[in-house]
Amino acid sequence: MPDLHALVVLLLAGIVFYLYTRSWVRMELVSLLLLLALMLLFHLFPYAGSGARITDSEVLHAFGHPALVAICALMILGRGLTMTGAMEPTVRWLARLWRWNRSLGLLVTLSIAGIASGVINDTPVLVLMLPMLLGLSERVGYPASRALMPVNFAILAGGMLTSIGTSTNLLILSIATDLGMKPMGIFDFSATAAIAFAVALPYLWLVAPRLLPDNTVRSANAPRVFDGSVVVAAKNPRLAGRSIAELSNAFGRVVPATGIVRGGQKLELDATTKLVADDVVLLRDTPQGLRDLASTFQVTLFDRAGAGRLIDGDIAREDSLLVEVVVGQDSPLVDRTLRQARFAETHHVVAVGLRQGTEGLLEDGRGLGEIPLAAGDVLLLHGTKARIGDLRKAPGLLLLDSSTTLPRSPKAAWAIGIMAGVILAAAAGWLPIHVAALLGVVAMLLTRCVEFEGLGRALSLSVVLLVASSLALGRALVETGAAAWVAQGVAMVVELVPPAAQIAVFMTFAALLTNFVSNSAAAAIGTPIAIATAQQLGSPLEPFVLAILFGANLSYATPMAYQTNLLVMNAAGYTFRDFLRVGTPLVLLMLVTLSILLARRYGL
Repeated sequence: MPDLHALVVLLLAGIVFYLYTRSWVRMELVSLLLLLALMLLFHLFPYAGSGARITDSEVLHAFGHPALVAICALMILGRGLTMTGAMEPTVRWLARLWRWNRSLGLLVTLSIAGIASGVINDTPVLVLMLPMLLGLSERVGYPASRALMPVNFAILAGGMLTSIGTSTNLLILSIATDLGMKPMGIFDFSATAAIAFAVALPYLWLVAPRLLPDNTVRSANAPRVFDGSVVVAAKNPRLAGRSIAELSNAFGRVVPATGIVRGGQKLELDATTKLVADDVVLLRDTPQGLRDLASTFQVTLFDRAGAGRLIDGDIAREDSLLVEVVVGQDSPLVDRTLRQARFAETHHVVAVGLRQGTEGLLEDGRGLGEIPLAAGDVLLLHGTKARIGDLRKAPGLLLLDSSTTLPRSPKAAWAIGIMAGVILAAAAGWLPIHVAALLGVVAMLLTRCVEFEGLGRALSLSVVLLVASSLALGRALVETGAAAWVAQGVAMVVELVPPAAQIAVFMTFAALLTNFVSNSAAAAIGTPIAIATAQQLGSPLEPFVLAILFGANLSYATPMAYQTNLLVMNAAGYTFRDFLRVGTPLVLLMLVTLSILLARRYGL
C-alpha cells in the first residue's frame, strides 16, 4: 500500500489529468499550479525514503534539467532555420512539382514534410508548408482541405523518426534515463519509426485525401493585395538578363508582375522580355507573396538609394518586418505624399507597398513616395520591430494586427550547417544533445542567424512549463513509490497477454492521453508507470518506453491533440468529425504496426 506522499502525488496526477482536458483553464496555468502544489507538498512535508529525498528545491531542479535545456536550445535552432529561410528553396521546388503533377507533388510533399520534422519542430515545418499548400489550391485546382490534414499527419509521424523530432520525445527519454534506462542516441529507433512512416505514407497519399471534403471557398477576408516594385540591379544575376517567364519558373509560381518601367516609360508586359539593369518591375501581391519574392531573388522591396538608405543598416542587424498600416482621416499624410511628409526620415521605416481603390498606381513611373495618400489607404511598411512599434504613437495611423517577418536569406547556409553540426555531434556521441544544441545556439547568435532580441520569441512558455512540471511530477511519482504501486496492478493484468500485446496496451494508453489530454501528460504519467511495469515483468525497459514515446506522437484523432491540428483545422475548415474519420484509422494502423515492430526488434 502506498504511503501518504504517494497517495497525494497520485491525487495531484489525477487532478492535473482532469484539468488538462478542460478548455476553460490554460495549460500553462495547470503546469504552474502543479509545480506550486509539488513545492508546497515537499516543503511542508519533505519526503525521505528508499534512498531518495525530495524537497521544494528538488522540484525546482526540473528547470535545470538537461532535457529542458536541450528543448529550449532546439526551439532557438528551429527559429534560426525559419528566420533565415533555410527551407524556402525546398518549398519553392515543391510548388513547381505540384504544378507539373499534383499526385506526385503530394507524395513528395508528404515525404519531405515527414523527414524535415525529424530534425525540426513540427510547428515551423507546417507554418512553412501552409501558405504554399493554400496558394497551390488556387493555382493548380487541388482543394487545400484534401492536402493539409495528410501533410500535417505526415509531419506528426515524421516527428517520431529521431529523439529530437519533438520535445515530447526528449522529455520521455530524459525521464526514462533518470529512472535507470540506458541513454538512447538520436537515431536509435529511427529504423523502426521509418518503417512505420512508410506504412502510413500510402494511406496519407491515396486514402486520406478521398476521405476529406472539398472545403474550397472564396474567403471574404482574403489577404489584401498591394502595389509595389523592385529595381533590377546590374549585379543581381537572379533578375538581370532573365524574363518574367524564367523568373516564374524559378519562383515556383507566376511572378505577380503588372508591368515593367524602363527609362521612365511603361513597356507592354511580355513574359519573354529580358530584364535589364535599372528596370523597375511593377508588382501586385499579398505581403506574404512580396516577402517570398524578395527572399527568392535576393532583392529589397525598397530603393536603397532613396528612402531605403535610412533603414538599410538597421534591417541588416535586426529582424525586419512587413506591417500593414491604415491612413486615418486625421493623419498628416492625407493629401500629401510620403516624400512631402518626410515619412522615412521621421519614422525610419519605408513604404514598400500601397493599396488604394485605383489600380495601376505606379504605371507612370512614379515611386510610392510620390503618390498622394487618402484616408483609408493601406500602406505596407518595412522596418525593424522597434521602429514599427514606435508607429503606434504616430497620429492618424492604425497598425493592423498582421505582420510578416522577412528572412535573412544570406544566412541560410550558416543555419543549415550549424543544425547539421549539432545533429552530427550528438549522433556520433561526441557531445550530449543538450551541450551540442546549446553550442549551436551560440553559433547561430555569433553568425546572426538569430538575434538576441529574437530569443524570447523562439521559446514557448507553454512548452517550458509543461516540460518542467512533467519532469517534476515524473520524479515524484517514481521516488514516492506511486508509480511502482500502479505498475503492480498493471503488471497483474498485462502479464496474462503476449509481450506484443503488452506493448500495444501501453501505446494505446499513451495515444488516448495524447488525443484527449496532452502529449506531456502522456509523458509525465505514462513513462514512470511503463518503466515500473517493465521491471515488474522482468522485461527490457526500452520497448515499453518507446511504446509511450510512439503513442504520445499519435496525435491524429482529435483537433485538440496537437497545436498543428488546430492550425490546419482553421485553415481548411475541418470539423471534429473529419479528424475522427481520417485520424482514427491512422492511429489504429500505427498502433498495430509499431507494436509488432517493437516486439520483433526486442525479441518479445
